[in-house]
Amino acid sequence: MYHGGTNFGRTSGGPYITTTYDYNAPLDEFGNLAQPKYGHLKELHDVLHSMEKILTSGSVNNTNLGNSVAVTMYSLDGESSCFFSNANETTDATISYKNVNYNVPAWSVTILPDC
Repeated sequence: MYHGGTNFGRTSGGPYITTTYDYNAPLDEFGNLAQPKYGHLKELHDVLHSMEKILTSGSVNNTNLGNSVAVTMYSLDGESSCFFSNANETTDATISYKNVNYNVPAWSVTILPDC
């Protein structure tokens, strides 16, 4: 959910009960920014937008590194973008890529816009 809101009337759990649903949304029910969630999503969208051409038109290479860790690389015209994913729920991972070590926390994704 990106934007919270309000239910009025009979469909909100009982007759004439008003409920709100902006729990952890980056915009509350009135459209106000909920920081830091909004700022984090804005940064994510900016990074993904900068990678738009590679992500939509490039070739994809998936490499499974084991223990629920994977690298997905998108390439186009000599440029590339990488996603390091760690689907392990409890254990952080260290990925060595081009002689640089990247720590990828458990249950997360690290994005390299220019790898």
